[in-house]
Amino acid sequence: MIDLSNITQIRLLKENYKQFPNKEHYALKFVDKDNIDKYSDDLKKVVNLIKEELTDWDQAPDYETVMRRFKADSHCLLFYFKNECIGWNWGNSNVCFDWENNIQDLLPGELYGGGCYVSKNVDRPADAGLYNYNKIFEYWIYKMGYSTIYGYVDNWNKAAFRVNFSNGLTVHNFLK
Repeated sequence: MIDLSNITQIRLLKENYKQFPNKEHYALKFVDKDNIDKYSDDLKKVVNLIKEELTDWDQAPDYETVMRRFKADSHCLLFYFKNECIGWNWGNSNVCFDWENNIQDLLPGELYGGGCYVSKNVDRPADAGLYNYNKIFEYWIYKMGYSTIYGYVDNWNKAAFRVNFSNGLTVHNFLK
């Protein structure tokens, strides 16, 4: 369970989303339990990038964890720079801190999102993290039809605050 005293809960309403100009060298690919096989190499690549970069993360996801996330109806948006997968993002129609176990139901049109990761150990522009977030919100709002997106930021993660607020998210306590 997440220690609520160490996080800030956030929300994006569709009308507050700040869409950036498109940069064609960035792309997203939607992955769920129905098309995992098509993206298994890219999912494994991100698992390895995390393992190599975040060496002190004891609970870093392995490929089996990723498969369990899909079985729990979580989906993944893989993030690409020049057709190379360099990160991922996760979403679920209910609040699932681990992307496997529902801790709170959401209403239709609402999504819990997070788990955003963009590798720093690959050749990519400095704005990759900012554009990753912008593209996931665009996808969730305009391609998947969500009007409200919830998440949280660890209080130590100043970069995540900056990126989220730049995209239109605001502080909002949604956890019961």
